[in-house]
Amino acid sequence: MNCLLCGGSLKATLSFSWVLSWQRVQDNYLCSSCRREFVRIAGATCSGCGRRWPGMCPDCRQWQAKQAALLCNRALYVYNNAMRTYMQRYKFQGDYRLRRIFSDELQAALAKWYPRWQGWVYVPLPVDEVTWQTRGFNQVAGFLTGLSVKEVLMTIHSHHQKQSTKTRGARLQTPQPFQAKPTAARFSRVVLVDDVYTTGRTLYHAREALATVGVQHIRSVTLAR
Repeated sequence: MNCLLCGGSLKATLSFSWVLSWQRVQDNYLCSSCRREFVRIAGATCSGCGRRWPGMCPDCRQWQAKQAALLCNRALYVYNNAMRTYMQRYKFQGDYRLRRIFSDELQAALAKWYPRWQGWVYVPLPVDEVTWQTRGFNQVAGFLTGLSVKEVLMTIHSHHQKQSTKTRGARLQTPQPFQAKPTAARFSRVVLVDDVYTTGRTLYHAREALATVGVQHIRSVTLAR
Protein backbone atom coordinates (compact mmCIF):
# COMPACT_ATOMS: atom_id res chain seq x y z
CA MET A 1 0.00 0.00 0.00
CA ASN A 2 1.21 3.51 -0.80
CA CYS A 3 0.88 6.86 0.96
CA LEU A 4 -2.12 8.71 -0.44
CA LEU A 5 -0.24 12.02 -0.46
CA CYS A 6 3.28 11.32 -1.69
CA GLY A 7 2.85 7.85 -3.16
CA GLY A 8 5.64 6.36 -1.06
CA SER A 9 5.46 2.80 0.20
CA LEU A 10 3.84 2.15 3.57
CA LYS A 11 5.18 -0.46 5.92
CA ALA A 12 2.92 -1.80 8.63
CA THR A 13 4.66 -2.59 11.91
CA LEU A 14 2.75 -4.51 14.57
CA SER A 15 4.13 -5.06 18.03
CA PHE A 16 3.77 -8.43 19.78
CA SER A 17 1.56 -6.86 22.46
CA TRP A 18 -0.71 -5.41 19.75
CA VAL A 19 -1.11 -8.83 18.15
CA LEU A 20 -2.05 -10.38 21.51
CA SER A 21 -4.57 -7.60 22.20
CA TRP A 22 -6.81 -8.70 19.30
CA GLN A 23 -7.44 -5.05 18.47
CA ARG A 24 -8.47 -4.14 14.93
CA VAL A 25 -5.54 -3.03 12.79
CA GLN A 26 -6.02 0.67 12.08
CA ASP A 27 -5.86 1.67 8.44
CA ASN A 28 -2.83 3.80 7.67
CA TYR A 29 -2.91 6.03 4.62
CA LEU A 30 0.07 8.30 5.29
CA CYS A 31 3.78 7.65 5.47
CA SER A 32 5.55 8.86 8.59
CA SER A 33 7.10 11.79 6.72
CA CYS A 34 3.74 13.12 5.50
CA ARG A 35 2.09 12.43 8.85
CA ARG A 36 4.62 14.65 10.64
CA GLU A 37 3.55 17.61 8.51
CA PHE A 38 0.14 17.67 10.20
CA VAL A 39 0.06 19.22 13.68
CA ARG A 40 -2.46 18.03 16.25
CA ILE A 41 -3.99 20.72 18.45
CA ALA A 42 -2.83 20.22 22.02
CA GLY A 43 -2.39 22.23 25.18
CA ALA A 44 -4.37 25.37 25.98
CA THR A 45 -7.14 26.07 23.47
CA CYS A 46 -9.73 28.80 23.02
CA SER A 47 -13.03 27.71 24.53
CA GLY A 48 -14.93 29.31 21.67
CA CYS A 49 -13.27 27.99 18.52
CA GLY A 50 -10.74 25.36 19.60
CA ARG A 51 -7.61 27.05 18.26
CA ARG A 52 -4.37 26.93 20.21
CA TRP A 53 -4.73 29.96 22.42
CA PRO A 54 -4.52 30.64 26.16
CA GLY A 55 -7.98 31.79 27.22
CA MET A 56 -10.46 33.18 24.71
CA CYS A 57 -9.05 34.37 21.39
CA PRO A 58 -9.84 37.84 19.93
CA ASP A 59 -12.06 36.34 17.20
CA CYS A 60 -14.30 34.65 19.76
CA ARG A 61 -14.48 37.77 21.89
CA GLN A 62 -16.03 39.46 18.88
CA TRP A 63 -18.45 36.56 18.39
CA GLN A 64 -19.32 36.67 22.07
CA ALA A 65 -20.36 40.29 21.70
CA LYS A 66 -22.79 39.29 18.92
CA GLN A 67 -24.06 35.90 20.10
CA ALA A 68 -25.98 34.72 23.12
CA ALA A 69 -23.49 31.88 23.45
CA LEU A 70 -20.43 30.57 21.64
CA LEU A 71 -20.39 27.32 19.68
CA CYS A 72 -17.57 25.87 21.77
CA ASN A 73 -16.02 24.42 18.62
CA ARG A 74 -13.46 21.65 19.01
CA ALA A 75 -10.87 20.89 16.34
CA LEU A 76 -8.27 18.19 15.81
CA TYR A 77 -5.56 19.83 13.70
CA VAL A 78 -3.88 23.17 13.12
CA TYR A 79 -4.73 24.63 9.72
CA ASN A 80 -1.14 24.85 8.53
CA ASN A 81 0.39 24.58 5.05
CA ALA A 82 0.13 20.78 5.02
CA MET A 83 -3.57 20.89 5.88
CA ARG A 84 -4.15 23.67 3.35
CA THR A 85 -2.53 21.58 0.60
CA TYR A 86 -4.50 18.53 1.69
CA MET A 87 -7.80 20.46 1.50
CA GLN A 88 -6.85 21.77 -1.94
CA ARG A 89 -6.38 18.25 -3.25
CA TYR A 90 -9.36 16.75 -1.45
CA LYS A 91 -11.96 19.47 -1.97
CA PHE A 92 -10.97 21.46 -5.00
CA GLN A 93 -9.17 18.82 -7.05
CA GLY A 94 -11.75 16.23 -6.02
CA ASP A 95 -9.52 13.38 -4.82
CA TYR A 96 -12.20 11.52 -2.88
CA ARG A 97 -9.74 8.87 -1.66
CA LEU A 98 -8.20 11.43 0.68
CA ARG A 99 -11.24 11.36 2.97
CA ARG A 100 -9.82 8.16 4.44
CA ILE A 101 -6.79 9.89 5.94
CA PHE A 102 -8.71 11.62 8.73
CA SER A 103 -12.04 9.80 8.74
CA ASP A 104 -11.29 7.43 11.63
CA GLU A 105 -9.79 10.18 13.80
CA LEU A 106 -12.68 12.56 13.27
CA GLN A 107 -15.30 9.90 13.95
CA ALA A 108 -13.46 8.78 17.09
CA ALA A 109 -13.32 12.38 18.34
CA LEU A 110 -17.06 12.80 17.83
CA ALA A 111 -17.78 9.62 19.76
CA LYS A 112 -15.50 10.72 22.60
CA TRP A 113 -16.60 14.34 22.93
CA TYR A 114 -20.28 13.98 22.04
CA PRO A 115 -21.40 10.36 22.42
CA ARG A 116 -24.68 9.39 20.84
CA TRP A 117 -25.88 7.72 24.03
CA GLN A 118 -26.09 11.23 25.51
CA GLY A 119 -28.54 12.22 22.79
CA TRP A 120 -26.14 13.98 20.41
CA VAL A 121 -26.74 13.70 16.68
CA TYR A 122 -24.15 14.55 14.03
CA VAL A 123 -25.04 17.01 11.28
CA PRO A 124 -22.57 17.54 8.41
CA LEU A 125 -22.74 20.96 6.81
CA PRO A 126 -24.26 20.64 3.34
CA VAL A 127 -22.75 21.89 0.09
CA ASP A 128 -24.65 23.88 -2.50
CA GLU A 129 -25.82 22.70 -5.90
CA VAL A 130 -22.93 24.31 -7.77
CA THR A 131 -20.44 22.42 -5.61
CA TRP A 132 -22.28 19.14 -6.17
CA GLN A 133 -22.14 19.67 -9.92
CA THR A 134 -18.44 20.52 -10.00
CA ARG A 135 -17.01 18.38 -7.17
CA GLY A 136 -19.51 15.54 -7.04
CA PHE A 137 -19.39 15.00 -3.28
CA ASN A 138 -19.71 16.65 0.11
CA GLN A 139 -16.25 16.62 1.67
CA VAL A 140 -17.61 16.61 5.24
CA ALA A 141 -20.00 13.72 4.58
CA GLY A 142 -17.00 11.91 3.12
CA PHE A 143 -15.23 12.05 6.49
CA LEU A 144 -18.34 10.59 8.13
CA THR A 145 -18.82 7.65 5.76
CA GLY A 146 -20.32 4.73 7.68
CA LEU A 147 -21.43 6.91 10.59
CA SER A 148 -25.07 7.63 11.34
CA VAL A 149 -25.69 11.30 10.54
CA LYS A 150 -28.75 13.54 10.24
CA GLU A 151 -28.89 15.69 7.12
CA VAL A 152 -31.29 18.28 8.49
CA LEU A 153 -29.75 21.36 6.88
CA MET A 154 -30.11 22.43 3.28
CA THR A 155 -28.64 25.29 1.27
CA ILE A 156 -30.95 28.05 0.07
CA HIS A 157 -28.58 29.65 -2.41
CA SER A 158 -25.25 28.88 -4.01
CA HIS A 159 -21.91 30.54 -3.34
CA HIS A 160 -20.47 31.33 -6.74
CA GLN A 161 -17.24 32.49 -5.12
CA LYS A 162 -15.25 29.99 -3.09
CA GLN A 163 -14.95 30.82 0.59
CA SER A 164 -11.22 30.15 0.37
CA THR A 165 -10.79 33.05 -2.07
CA LYS A 166 -12.57 35.60 0.13
CA THR A 167 -11.00 38.01 2.57
CA ARG A 168 -11.91 37.69 6.24
CA GLY A 169 -14.22 40.70 5.99
CA ALA A 170 -16.02 39.24 2.97
CA ARG A 171 -16.50 35.90 4.74
CA LEU A 172 -18.07 37.59 7.73
CA GLN A 173 -20.51 39.39 5.41
CA THR A 174 -21.68 36.17 3.76
CA PRO A 175 -25.50 35.99 3.83
CA GLN A 176 -27.32 33.10 5.49
CA PRO A 177 -26.85 30.08 3.16
CA PHE A 178 -28.77 27.48 5.19
CA GLN A 179 -32.28 26.50 6.13
CA ALA A 180 -33.25 23.83 8.63
CA LYS A 181 -35.52 21.04 7.45
CA PRO A 182 -38.67 20.48 9.54
CA THR A 183 -37.24 17.17 10.80
CA ALA A 184 -34.51 19.09 12.65
CA ALA A 185 -37.04 20.05 15.31
CA ARG A 186 -37.02 16.44 16.55
CA PHE A 187 -33.50 16.82 17.93
CA SER A 188 -32.43 18.76 21.01
CA ARG A 189 -28.68 18.08 20.87
CA VAL A 190 -26.85 18.66 17.59
CA VAL A 191 -23.17 18.58 16.71
CA LEU A 192 -22.37 20.47 13.52
CA VAL A 193 -19.45 18.95 11.62
CA ASP A 194 -17.29 20.88 9.14
CA ASP A 195 -13.83 20.57 7.66
CA VAL A 196 -12.20 23.88 8.65
CA TYR A 197 -13.14 26.60 11.13
CA THR A 198 -11.79 29.83 9.63
CA THR A 199 -13.88 32.79 10.77
CA GLY A 200 -16.77 30.78 12.21
CA ARG A 201 -19.30 32.55 9.98
CA THR A 202 -20.53 29.36 8.24
CA LEU A 203 -20.96 27.43 11.48
CA TYR A 204 -22.77 30.27 13.22
CA HIS A 205 -25.09 30.54 10.22
CA ALA A 206 -25.83 26.82 10.57
CA ARG A 207 -26.52 27.23 14.27
CA GLU A 208 -28.90 30.12 13.62
CA ALA A 209 -30.81 28.03 11.08
CA LEU A 210 -31.24 25.16 13.55
CA ALA A 211 -32.16 27.46 16.41
CA THR A 212 -35.07 28.85 14.40
CA VAL A 213 -36.78 25.44 14.53
CA GLY A 214 -36.15 24.98 18.24
CA VAL A 215 -32.88 23.03 18.52
CA GLN A 216 -31.61 24.01 21.96
CA HIS A 217 -28.11 22.60 22.34
CA ILE A 218 -25.75 23.07 19.40
CA ARG A 219 -21.99 22.46 19.33
CA SER A 220 -19.51 22.02 16.50
CA VAL A 221 -16.46 19.92 15.62
CA THR A 222 -14.06 20.60 12.77
CA LEU A 223 -11.09 18.73 11.43
CA ALA A 224 -8.93 21.86 11.47
CA ARG A 225 -8.75 25.33 13.00
